[in-house]
Amino acid sequence: MPEIRIEPLAEEHLDAAAALLGERHARHREAEALLPEVSDFRAQLESDLAHEQAGGLAAWRGENLIAYLVGRVEPDELLGDKRAIVDFAGCAAAPGQGEAVRDLYAALAARWVAAGASRHLALIPSSDEELVDPWLRLAFGVQFVWAVRETAAIKPVEAGVEIRLGAPDDLELAAKLDRDLYEHQARSPSFSGLSVPTDEEFRAEWSDLWDDTGLYTYFVAERDGVPVGHALLYRRPTGDLRVPEGSIDLSHAATLPAARRTGVSTALTGHVLTWAHEHEFKSMTTDWRSVNLLSSRNWPRLGFRPTYYRLYRSIP
Repeated sequence: MPEIRIEPLAEEHLDAAAALLGERHARHREAEALLPEVSDFRAQLESDLAHEQAGGLAAWRGENLIAYLVGRVEPDELLGDKRAIVDFAGCAAAPGQGEAVRDLYAALAARWVAAGASRHLALIPSSDEELVDPWLRLAFGVQFVWAVRETAAIKPVEAGVEIRLGAPDDLELAAKLDRDLYEHQARSPSFSGLSVPTDEEFRAEWSDLWDDTGLYTYFVAERDGVPVGHALLYRRPTGDLRVPEGSIDLSHAATLPAARRTGVSTALTGHVLTWAHEHEFKSMTTDWRSVNLLSSRNWPRLGFRPTYYRLYRSIP
C-alpha cells in the first residue's frame, strides 16, 4: 500500500476535500435526519480557511485525497490565552482512513503549539465513530455536546409552577441564574477555570435581552409567585453544518439550586418545545458541557440527541 503523503491544503484541492466533507455529512444525516441539508461544501471549507491564522493539510495516498484537516489559532478572551480549533467542517476522512487524521494532527499541532496555543479543540460528528476514534487516541476527550430534537406539543408537567413570558423586571433573576450556572461549572467535576463575573457584569450581559424581541424569547417559571427558573430561546443563524433550517436554540436554561429536582426544568422544557411547535419551528438545538453532571443527564433525558462533540486536549 502506498505511503501517506501530507501536503498543504491548496485551493486546487478544495473540490476533492469538499467531496470528502459531503460524504461525511451524508453519513451524519443518515444518523440524524434533523441536521441541515447542505449543497455547497466547498463554501463551508472556504469559510473555515478564511479565518485569521487558519491553515489546512491534506493526506494523499497515491492520487487520492484520503483525509484533510483545517484549523486555526485564535485568542480565548475568557481564559486570556490562545487556543487552536478545528471547526464543524474542519476534518473529514475517507472510509477506513481515519488513521491519517492522526498524522495530519501531528503536523498541524506542532504549528499550533509553536504559535502559543496549547489547548486544542476539534468539533466532530458524534455519530461518526470512525472519525471520533483517532482523536480519542490522540488524548482528546469529550468536553462539550451539541444536540437537537423535534419540537412537539407536550402535555404540561405537574410541577407546581406557572410559566410566563419574561420581562425587563426579570433582569435580576436572569443575572442570578447565570451566576449560579457559572459557579456550578467552576466546581468539581467541571473545573471550568472561568472567573465568575461580578453581579454588575452579569446584569450588563442580560440587559439588552428585550431590545430585540425578534431574536430572543424569554420564559420564567414561578412557584407560588416566586421565580424559580428560566429558559431563553434564540433564533440562531443557519448556514453551517449544525443548525437546521426552521430551528430555534435553547441557549440558556437554569433552575435555582433550591428548586432543582422538583420538575422545574422538565416543565420549562415542555413549555418551550410546545411554544416552538406552535410557532412553526421544526426543531430545537441546545448544548452542554459533558462534565456538567446535571446538564449531561438532564438534556438527553428530555429527548435531545447529540450531533457534535467538542473534543478537547490540553498540552502539558
